[in-house]
Amino acid sequence: MKNNSPYVKAIGLNHDATSDSRRIHPICYALFLIPGVIFAADKYSFEGVTEPISQAVIGAMVPGRVDEILVAEGAFVRKGEVILSLEKNEEELNVAMSKLIADSKAELNSARTKMETYQKDYLATKKLFETSNSISEEQVWEKELNYKLAAADYEKQQMLEEKEKLDFDMANVQVAKRIIRAPFDGVVVSIHKNKSESVQALEPLIEIVDVRKCRLTAYIVAPDAQALRKGQEIGLQLDGTKVARNRKGRIEFISPVVDKSSLLRTVKVIFDNTDGSIEPGVTGRLLMGGAVPVNR
Repeated sequence: MKNNSPYVKAIGLNHDATSDSRRIHPICYALFLIPGVIFAADKYSFEGVTEPISQAVIGAMVPGRVDEILVAEGAFVRKGEVILSLEKNEEELNVAMSKLIADSKAELNSARTKMETYQKDYLATKKLFETSNSISEEQVWEKELNYKLAAADYEKQQMLEEKEKLDFDMANVQVAKRIIRAPFDGVVVSIHKNKSESVQALEPLIEIVDVRKCRLTAYIVAPDAQALRKGQEIGLQLDGTKVARNRKGRIEFISPVVDKSSLLRTVKVIFDNTDGSIEPGVTGRLLMGGAVPVNR
């Protein structure tokens, strides 16, 4: 049967005819007319590259000088664990000072006492004015004014108290900016600075990777991609050793658009790598048709 596939071209057929019979030995080879696509019989695959799902190059939000490096390359770290810090003596002093100010209630208590005293004086004077003629109305107004001024001063002290708490929080934020924590569980891949070296804001300091869950990104011919669905289980064949390693993954993403130049769609498949046997970065294949790997 003649193969009219736009993706595969047969090189030729070897015909060996004799007077008694005709023997036909097909020797067909596939030409890769589309990069990354391999065709064979009733099964075919699309090549892709693996990568860890969680990978980050971490830097400090502020410039400074490295004070401590608390991990080594190859170390496994937990999310939130301190892995590096910059010098922060000045910032820690600011924290201590702002805490003293924020904890002090002297001015606030004094303003409250003053307001309560003027309030009692005003109410007593007002009552006396209403029950006798011994107090003038001007005296009542004076007492009322003193009370209102004291109340305004107390309100001002309350606002200052809130500001002092915010100053204390801000001082803590400045310290936190100089402490680098692991953003997720993972392995320290590389450390780019040594102790006492100066760093700029957002300059790469440490790279962390979590290889326990990985992704294979492949580019699939548009008609074939129509058969795929998000969440679908699919076979993978991963390189990196002499014998390809098989996995099963689950489709995480199928591009809703087709690339105009290649007519391919991007497909991303997540697969488990808890045992760490697959090295992220190796190439692999997304198996379609009859190609199904051994369950793992």
